[in-house]
Amino acid sequence: MKILKRILLFVLATVLALSGSVAYKTATFASKQTAIDTLPTMPIEQQSVDNFCKALQYKTISFGDSTLFDPKPFSQLIDYLQRTYPRTHATLKREIVNQYSLLYTWQGTDANLKPIILMGHTDVVPIDETTRNQWKADPFGGQIQNDTIWGRGAVDDKINVIAVLEATERLVKEGYQPKRTIYLSFGHDEEIGGKKGAKKIVEKLQQQNVKAEFILDEGGLLMDGLIPDKVAALIGTAEKGYLSVEITATDKGGHSSTPPAGTAIDLLTQSIVTLRNTPFVPHFTQPLNDFMRYAGPEMSLFQRMAFANKWLFSPLIVKTYSAQGKTNAMIRTTGVATILDAGFKENVIPAQAKAVVNFRILPEETSETTLSYIKTLLTDPRISIKQLGIINEPSKVSSVDGVGYKTVEKTIKQVVPNTVVAPFLLPGATDSRHFEGITESTYRHIPARLLGYHDINERISVPDYKRCIAFYYQFIKNANP
Repeated sequence: MKILKRILLFVLATVLALSGSVAYKTATFASKQTAIDTLPTMPIEQQSVDNFCKALQYKTISFGDSTLFDPKPFSQLIDYLQRTYPRTHATLKREIVNQYSLLYTWQGTDANLKPIILMGHTDVVPIDETTRNQWKADPFGGQIQNDTIWGRGAVDDKINVIAVLEATERLVKEGYQPKRTIYLSFGHDEEIGGKKGAKKIVEKLQQQNVKAEFILDEGGLLMDGLIPDKVAALIGTAEKGYLSVEITATDKGGHSSTPPAGTAIDLLTQSIVTLRNTPFVPHFTQPLNDFMRYAGPEMSLFQRMAFANKWLFSPLIVKTYSAQGKTNAMIRTTGVATILDAGFKENVIPAQAKAVVNFRILPEETSETTLSYIKTLLTDPRISIKQLGIINEPSKVSSVDGVGYKTVEKTIKQVVPNTVVAPFLLPGATDSRHFEGITESTYRHIPARLLGYHDINERISVPDYKRCIAFYYQFIKNANP
């Protein structure tokens, strides 16, 4: 009886100690948000909206098949930008890099200040013609419907290019002169890896020994519903790596009238299912830990308690994040089949079936560890695995204490009311990955809401577009002390 009593007392003491610790850590999980006043809304003329709509009409498409590349729209867009932003082109030095990419230099007055680089890209992904009738507006019409601008590039990523140029044109008109040099880098092939665009721009900057204070590229967006009664503004402090592999299954073919117990198609689909059902090990990387520190104190009580006490609630966080695609991508390397190829005749069993599987690699992992994991899962000798063209390792993680992060954070709060600003891990890839030899600090943000990234009906609201112009206008000023 005494032993049982001691056990119960020990359990009670343990529960009370745990409860006390959880309560204390939750109560002292202090906000990391900086108090910054929102500026009055900047008036943006209709002409600025029309300029963007016109830019969306140029079919600057990057195809996976290079033989489909049409250079004419890219050249036409370059000419259009020069006509539309005459003051920018008269004041900044413009260089056309590798025929279709653009590098602008806005010379600063203080050579002791390191430059900054603002990035975007002019190319867009193609339209799946089988879904064209699902578009509510012409994907290359640049139309305005219900106070919303529709078309490829509205979010990814002509929004950055045009908003930066609109802001620059306005500042030049006002006679503004930056203290630090500002580079505008607009690649033309980001959607297929950036090797002919951004990479060539980097080579030119490296020849000039340019070392940037920080870079700002596309990435994190505004999100409603993540923080109670607030707008979450996410700044990408790192991005995942990129690896595609071709999986080939080989078996005996034959006539469809006498099918064997298994075929190459069966073997391939089983391999894909195995990959999907055996996810990579989850990790709390630095960007996710930073997200929890910055967003956690602003969340509901239960989420705040979980983030404040990861030592206890990590399994629950992993389970919750694993349940949805967007959050699952924050905690593990992911892979998904994107292309299938098998068969050539309806009554012939193919002897070979292929699939392309695209992986997005978590920081702290590599393409090598990813490939090794794949091979441990797919051990059947009839399966072969081959790496494909583009391979990018995960980016470095940029500091939330750096001047770049603080400048982005300040500008967001000035132009977007009622925000909670937080760092996060960008699951996609941007052209900024080519610039890691030029800077230690890269941040990724667009102050707009996600509406159709690479999807049917890509669009952006007119107010969000205008906010992007105001953001870059103020950002340039904030970046120049």
